[in-house]
Amino acid sequence: MNRPVIAITVDTSHRAEQYESPCAYSTAIEKAGGLPLLLPYRTDLSLIPQIVDLCDGVLFSGGDDLDPALYGEQWHPHAARIDPARQTFELALLAEVERRRVPALGICLGCQLMNVHRGGSLIQFLPDHPRPNPIEHRKLDDPTRRHDVTLVGGSAIASAIGRTTLSVNTSHKQAIRTPGRGLRIIATAPDGIIEGIEDPTMPLYAAVQWHPERLHEEKEHLAPFKMLVTRALEHMVAEET
Repeated sequence: MNRPVIAITVDTSHRAEQYESPCAYSTAIEKAGGLPLLLPYRTDLSLIPQIVDLCDGVLFSGGDDLDPALYGEQWHPHAARIDPARQTFELALLAEVERRRVPALGICLGCQLMNVHRGGSLIQFLPDHPRPNPIEHRKLDDPTRRHDVTLVGGSAIASAIGRTTLSVNTSHKQAIRTPGRGLRIIATAPDGIIEGIEDPTMPLYAAVQWHPERLHEEKEHLAPFKMLVTRALEHMVAEET
């Protein structure tokens, strides 16, 4: 049987008029048994249905900060603004993916996108967010920075990993403030910051705040990609029957 096609959203390059996609995303999908396909976002939105026709699953990747007007706020001074074309494309893509119940996994920005799409809100700058015993979630000068997360037993991510505690990497300054419609919190950091969400009524609509693709050599962090590929394979078989 052919591998399921997993579309991967791409980011903005520091070079003008170019896209960027860290190799780890496509490597993780390939190792998990999928066929990675990078999606350019400077694409006519009318083509999105045809794009989704090609996909058995979608990985919404990391990137810069969503426009806070989406959830009724002004830009924070420390925001790194997303390319508006990427935001527009990915929100439209996500709407079509959700409508067709195509399996979707979000990472970092992808997690925030999937939440805001459902009407949720974000904490724009974690150092400004009061909470007991705060930890540093930004990478800063330590690319190996990690902390534990607690996962909800029975959630898609916990079931894929096979445990309810996990050591994760961390390199984000924003996080979910309020979950969107139909979403439940399935992972939290020791300081209470939300690290994962899902809609349990969907074939797969799940997202994490950390970057498992950077740790794909560890089986616990390859597991979410295997989960996505497995659900995508089920979707592919269902579409063919």
